[in-house]
Amino acid sequence: MGTKRIVAVCLLSLVGIGACKKEKDPVIPKEKPVVDVKTIYDNIIAYQIPYILATQSASGAFKDTKDAGSRIMPYFGNIACRALLKMPTAENVAAVKKWMAWYMSKLNGSINPVTSNPEIPGSVYDYYGVAETTKGTYDSADSYAATFLSLAKELGLLSAADLAWLTGHSSELTLVASALEKCIDNATNNIPNGFGPDDNDGLSIDSYVHGSKYLMDNAEVNEGLKALVWLQSKAIVSGSASHYQELADANTNAIESQLWRGTMYNWYDDGSNGSTNSKWSVFYADATCQLYPCMYGVIDVTSDRANIMYRDFNLNYTGWANGTVYDAGGYPWAVVCYAAAVLNDKTRVDAYINHIISFNKAGSQKSNWYIAEAAFCVLAADKMKNPGTTPRYIPLPVIPITISSNLALGKVAKSSGGGNAETLSNDGDLTTRWFSAVADDQWWEVDLGSVQSISRVDIKWEGAYATDYAIQISSDDVSFTTVFAITSGAGGNVSHPFTSADARYVKLVLNKRIEVAWSFSFWEFEVYK
Repeated sequence: MGTKRIVAVCLLSLVGIGACKKEKDPVIPKEKPVVDVKTIYDNIIAYQIPYILATQSASGAFKDTKDAGSRIMPYFGNIACRALLKMPTAENVAAVKKWMAWYMSKLNGSINPVTSNPEIPGSVYDYYGVAETTKGTYDSADSYAATFLSLAKELGLLSAADLAWLTGHSSELTLVASALEKCIDNATNNIPNGFGPDDNDGLSIDSYVHGSKYLMDNAEVNEGLKALVWLQSKAIVSGSASHYQELADANTNAIESQLWRGTMYNWYDDGSNGSTNSKWSVFYADATCQLYPCMYGVIDVTSDRANIMYRDFNLNYTGWANGTVYDAGGYPWAVVCYAAAVLNDKTRVDAYINHIISFNKAGSQKSNWYIAEAAFCVLAADKMKNPGTTPRYIPLPVIPITISSNLALGKVAKSSGGGNAETLSNDGDLTTRWFSAVADDQWWEVDLGSVQSISRVDIKWEGAYATDYAIQISSDDVSFTTVFAITSGAGGNVSHPFTSADARYVKLVLNKRIEVAWSFSFWEFEVYK
C-alpha cells in the first residue's frame, strides 16, 4: 500500500509537471495570408498599359488616341512601346514587335511620294485614319529614328530570342541608323542652312525641310546614338561601334558648346555661340527643354546642373505635380513627371500619379491624353519602383544676387535710348531686359551711387548681342577710361575682369550688333568689387 501511494504521488507529480509545462508552451500563431498591396505605381501601370494597347490597330500601328481617325505619330508609338516593355508580358512584347514591323514597313525611300522632293531614306512619315494615309510629312526625322533605335536596344536586352528577332531585321535597322546619321551636321552631310548654319557642329536637324537644331531632339538623338553603339556591338546594325560613339561624343560636346548658355539651355541653335534666348517664363519649348539633357543621359542625373535645371523649372511651374496645365494648347506634358522620376523626386511624382489615378478611377483620362502621356506615366512609375543608386532629390539652395555683391543691382541707369527702361537690365531679374534703338553705336550706363573699387563686369546677353563693345569707367560722368574692349563678342553670359580701379559710373559702349535687323539687348549688367 505504501508503495502504491508513493507511485500515485509520483504519477500526480508527473501529471502536475506536465500540466505546468503545457501551460508554458508558446502559442504558435497561425500564418497570416499574404495580402497583395499594390502601390500607386502598380495602379497607374495597370490603368495606362491597357489604354496604350487599346490604341493599336490590326496593322500594328499605334494611334495617338483610341479615336478611329486619330493620327499615327511614330514618335508617340516608340515612346508607348518603351512603356510596354517595362511590363514585358508575352502580349506586350508581341504588341511591340508588331509596331516595330509596321514602322519598318513604312521606311521612306529617297523621294517624297507626295511632294516629289528629295527625302531622307529610312525616315518615316505620320499617317492618318483607318486607311493610314500620309501627307508626306513628319514632326521630326531625327527624333523618330533615335527613339526607334533606343526602343530596339530595349527590346534586345530582354532575351536571346528578342535579340535574334532584331537580327532578322538588320537591314531595316541599318537603314534607320542611316537616316539618323544623315540628320547630323558634320563634314559628311550637307545640311540645309535656311534655319541654322551648316557648321559641322555635331548637332542633329529635325528634317531637311526645316533644318532646325532643337535641344529636345538632340537629347533623344544622343540616346539613340548610344543605342546604336550597342546594336552594332551585337551585329544588329552595320557600321562601326567606334564610329557611332564618335558621333555620340560629338553630339554631347555640341549640346554643351552650342546650346548650353551659362544659365539655361537654348531650345534651338540659332547659329551663335553664346546668346541665351530661352526664358523660364515660356513653358514650351524654353522651360520644358531644360529637363531633356538629364532625362536622356546627356548630363549626369546627380550633377549640379541637372539639379538646378529641375529646381528652377519647379520654381517657375509650382503646380504641375497637382495637375496644373501650363501649355497654351492644353496638353498635360506628362513627360515632366518622368523627368521628376529620373531625378527621384518622389513627392512630386507621387502627387502627379495620384492626380492621374483620380481620373482613371472614374473611368476616364485627363484631357488631351495621348499614348505618349500614358507612356511617360508608366516610365515614371517604373523608374520610381527601380531607382537604382539615384538618391532622393533635394534641390540645391538658390543663391540670390545681393546688393553687397553686385554693385549695379537696383541702381540708376541711363542709355542712348531704346524701347525699354534701362533699369530692366540691372534689376536682378533674368526675364526682363533693356534694348537699344535698332542701330550701331549705342550705350548703356549705370551710376553706382558712390565711388567704388571695382575689378569685374558680368553681362548676360540676350540674343541681340554686341560683337564689338567696350566697358568704360568714370568718377565724374565726364571723363571715361576704357578698361575692357572686344571686337569678336559671341554673346551668352560673359565675365570681364580688369585691373582694379575706382569708379562711380560704368558705361557699356555698344559699337556693332550681331544682326543689323536687331537692336542691342542684355538681361543683366553686373558690377563687382
